[in-house]
Amino acid sequence: MQLYTADLLKALEGIPGVVAQAQWPAFGQEASVGKFRKRWIRHVEYVRWCRSLSGDLFHVTDHGNAQLLLALPGTRTVVTCHDLYPVAVALGHARFAGAEGRWGMTPTALRLQWLRKAAAIVAISQQTLEECRNFLGIARDRLFLAPYGISRIFHSPKGSESPESFRRRHNIPVEPLVVLHVGSNDPRKNLMTVFGVVAALRERCKKGVCLVKVGSPFGPLEAKAIKTLGLQEAIRDLGPLSAEETARAYGACDVLLYPSFHEGFCRPVAEAMASGTPVVASNRGAIPEVVQHSSSLFEPEDVEGMASRILQIIESDDLRDELVQRGRLAAQKFTWEAHGAAVAEVYRTVVKRWA
Repeated sequence: MQLYTADLLKALEGIPGVVAQAQWPAFGQEASVGKFRKRWIRHVEYVRWCRSLSGDLFHVTDHGNAQLLLALPGTRTVVTCHDLYPVAVALGHARFAGAEGRWGMTPTALRLQWLRKAAAIVAISQQTLEECRNFLGIARDRLFLAPYGISRIFHSPKGSESPESFRRRHNIPVEPLVVLHVGSNDPRKNLMTVFGVVAALRERCKKGVCLVKVGSPFGPLEAKAIKTLGLQEAIRDLGPLSAEETARAYGACDVLLYPSFHEGFCRPVAEAMASGTPVVASNRGAIPEVVQHSSSLFEPEDVEGMASRILQIIESDDLRDELVQRGRLAAQKFTWEAHGAAVAEVYRTVVKRWA
């Protein structure tokens, strides 16, 4: 959320009538803070601290801090909502293996009810906008659509390093089919299907197959699945990378595989498309509206369908070129300039209502 806030501030620079400044509490950032202390800070001290802030308009850039609306004036507060996954689970709309139970998500879902107090909600996808309306009952005239922006790093050439050089530097085989996944290990990211697709590709592909993971390092659960499927030699876990290195990773891999169960937007899919990397993904959440075509979207657990589509992509230059062109065209609309302009218009709308 700090990254989103920084990108938003840059996007708002130079927009007439808007002077934006980020405020962060100085307390509670030490690494030694325990679990109970963190909760006390977030739900009590953070709220108290917000009462000391001054401004014509307030913007909570993380909907997960909906409790701040206990202190901030609702009529002068805007909130960016990135997704309502906890509410979807608590209401029984999102169910799949590994997901936290409905009761486990209920406290978070209840806290998110405070979003109803905000003067306006900036939804980063139509999917999220509809969830705000259907799950929280927020009126349509207080909901505004403003998709994320994608950094120019992903649209522009990746420098002088070739894909082959990137692969060698990260010990990725140069010849085999390379499948990429970018993100966390949250159960909704559906890594079990990722592993299943890679295992299916290894059986059907005439050349080797390698899975490259960028993001949270694999944990015990993922390690067990990898061992069970015999994929130890086919995995390259790169961990978190900088934006520049992540952009190079997109360019060095053959396809992004993203069978997620729920997404409020899905930046990796948009970044891959901007980078010219074909995407094979699930048909859930906001992914279809980001991709804007359904030929490479499947049910989240359709291992055979995804594996077959990946093979079609690597075996047909025409299909690959078509998907690359479609992806780049779709990704062009996801700019921080557009996001900043949309958010500034939300500010103006809110101010007109109480000025």
